[in-house]
Amino acid sequence: MNHPLKNDLYPLLKLAIPLALTGIVGASTGFFETMFLAKLGQNILAAGALVSWLYGTFAVILFGTLGSINILVSHKHGANDQAGISLVARDGLLLSLLMTIPAFFLFWNMSPIFLLLGQKPSIVSLAESYLHALAWGLLPNFISIAIFEFIIGLGHTRTIMYLTVFGVSLVIFFSYAFIFGAFGFPALGIAGAGWGMTTSYWIIAIVTSVFVFTHKDYKHYFRSIINKNKPSYLWELLKVGFPIGVMYCFEVGFFFALTLVMGYLGSQLLAANQIVMQYLCILMSIIFSIAQAITVRMGHLLGAKDTNLAKRAGLTGTMISAIFMGIIAIVFWTCPSLLISVDIDIHNPSNANIINEIKILFAVSALFQIIEGTRISLFGALRALRDTNFTLLVSIISFWGIALPIGYLLATYFKFGGVGLWWGMVLGASCSILLLYWRFNSKIR
Repeated sequence: MNHPLKNDLYPLLKLAIPLALTGIVGASTGFFETMFLAKLGQNILAAGALVSWLYGTFAVILFGTLGSINILVSHKHGANDQAGISLVARDGLLLSLLMTIPAFFLFWNMSPIFLLLGQKPSIVSLAESYLHALAWGLLPNFISIAIFEFIIGLGHTRTIMYLTVFGVSLVIFFSYAFIFGAFGFPALGIAGAGWGMTTSYWIIAIVTSVFVFTHKDYKHYFRSIINKNKPSYLWELLKVGFPIGVMYCFEVGFFFALTLVMGYLGSQLLAANQIVMQYLCILMSIIFSIAQAITVRMGHLLGAKDTNLAKRAGLTGTMISAIFMGIIAIVFWTCPSLLISVDIDIHNPSNANIINEIKILFAVSALFQIIEGTRISLFGALRALRDTNFTLLVSIISFWGIALPIGYLLATYFKFGGVGLWWGMVLGASCSILLLYWRFNSKIR
């Protein structure tokens, strides 16, 4: 007998709610970083925006590629393949180590690239100190992400929530301490944001590693971690995860390009856009969490050969995302001043221009986030089906083939300014939904 609440909604929410709370908590690090740096002036906020989007662009390559860990683990968990889970966990850790090398090299040498992209030397100089400090935290961060993806694949999302709350608390504490020189720490300004994150990442990696290697629910999966004679899943992890990572790269890379164009149009517009993105990033982290829950739930069901229930799980999750983002959009449309007041004194007449810019961007971003929430959830459903190459193609077409050129024309040739870029994003994401929904129905059959 079909019980939609019992079979569709409840199991998905059981996974999604802890992950969504995890997403909110995780995204709050960027929120607080922006709030802290905003107190130091518009130039430092603009420099922080460059680093945030570079880090975000690279981080999503990592998240996407290592996201294959939870996809493979969820399928093997549904099929009750304990040995397979152990091998995926082992090779997921190896993959995280291999990805650290190019990441460190990029972060250490990014300043000349910023200059070639037309950013102001004074802003780039500020960003460089942030990047160099952050580079030393990449290794522990990558290891932690691999372990988190393994736990998520098992469906233990509440554990991830607890670990994330612990980790984010550390990041906020150490970032504040190093930026402003609180609690006896040196005041390092924008570089303190990087050192705060690096210090926290090392503590998180150590605690998380000790936890999984000693906890009764996880330690048996790592007993054969150095056994070289067992089959390797490294290639399958790359085959499934790399297209996801590249897809995320194109998508977040688009937002990085958006940041660069905003910086070209003016530092005030760049700062205004960063404040809007500060909120959008938190919301997108929730939607990514729901999409991750869709992937895990469908992976368990597909591993158990229950295709019909897997389809319903995918559609139910997509509906949840659209409704949630619609509710938040109403807040964006009706209460923008309340949101802006977190970062800027709205009663100061000298801030009138930037406040007006932010309100305009908020209005369009509210519509964009409804469409984007639906799109990302469909990505989650297709990931469970291991259909990652098509999602990569759709992302390239919708964002780089439609959103960026049309948005740039609206922003420059038609004089719409920064909001023109956002209207291009609305159009690109809308086209993406149509293609993804068609593909989902085709693949699930």
